[in-house]
Amino acid sequence: MFKKILYPVDLAHADFAAQFAPTIERIAGTFEAQIGVMTVMPGFGMAIVASYFPPDAEKKARQGVERELEAFVQKAFTRPVRRRVEQGTHWKRIVKVAKADQVDLIVMPHCDKGWTENVLVGSCAQKVMERAPCSVLLLRPDDRGSCPA
Repeated sequence: MFKKILYPVDLAHADFAAQFAPTIERIAGTFEAQIGVMTVMPGFGMAIVASYFPPDAEKKARQGVERELEAFVQKAFTRPVRRRVEQGTHWKRIVKVAKADQVDLIVMPHCDKGWTENVLVGSCAQKVMERAPCSVLLLRPDDRGSCPA
């Protein structure tokens, strides 16, 4: 049923995201699916943004994020996973990667931050669920861990 699973993570909350890795590995094992882990770094693409940084800042930032993602994967997963760093708006990049890679399931850690935050900025998970080309599974923390602040 599921052959490709995408797990987008926010590396600012790597410990929170890592607690769900065993569940994702069990799901992947059940379906003999590939796991892809991705993260999204802020965009440097706008000229006004890029003008405030040295020419090689984007490259250095990407390399740093790639190292962080590699460390996260090594710590959290016991099986091989594909890694991917994207740049731009989180939910848009997640949906784009899911379409491009023909992902069957997106698994996302999720914490309900509250009514105010959802109304003012919306939830990345909610936007992905509304626009994803495939099923989306939201995983919430149990008593092992709490939501990041």
